[in-house]
Amino acid sequence: MAKQIKEQVYCLIAEVLGVNVGIIHDELAVGDIAEWDSLGHMQIIAGLETQMGITLDIEETLEIEDVEDILDAVKNHL
Repeated sequence: MAKQIKEQVYCLIAEVLGVNVGIIHDELAVGDIAEWDSLGHMQIIAGLETQMGITLDIEETLEIEDVEDILDAVKNHL
């Protein structure tokens, strides 16, 4: 995956969750930090769809458990 896209996804996640981008990494999963709860998860999905111009179906959304899953989903739609 292009480094630029990965950085864009990391920045989006950090912005949505209101955390420092330095704590975002591929293995960071839902619930690992307090900010990434169910509402934060849906806000990340909405942000991805808006900023990246993609649409994730409900099945993909439910399968996302960590940052690596988000990167894979984005890659599959670009």
